[in-house]
Amino acid sequence: MATLIVHRQAAKYLKKLPKIQKEKIKTSLRRLEKNPSDYPKIKNMVGEWTGYSRIRIGNLRVIYWYDEIQNTIYVDHIGPRGDVYKKR
Repeated sequence: MATLIVHRQAAKYLKKLPKIQKEKIKTSLRRLEKNPSDYPKIKNMVGEWTGYSRIRIGNLRVIYWYDEIQNTIYVDHIGPRGDVYKKR
């Protein structure tokens, strides 16, 4: 089981979501935490986001990177599809 670290801004966004969306994201993050290398439908990102991966949860995206050496998942961004890619 990996350690999950959520960036302050991602946690703040998550806190503002409706309860149903919040629970979906939390459930997905728990699944990712249990088995980070075998989570279904992960997309590896390219360009300036090289090294990051994303999970699609409805119209929201969770962008993270996984440090295999430390077995840690760093969630950097959570947000709607159109906005999340612009934040870098």
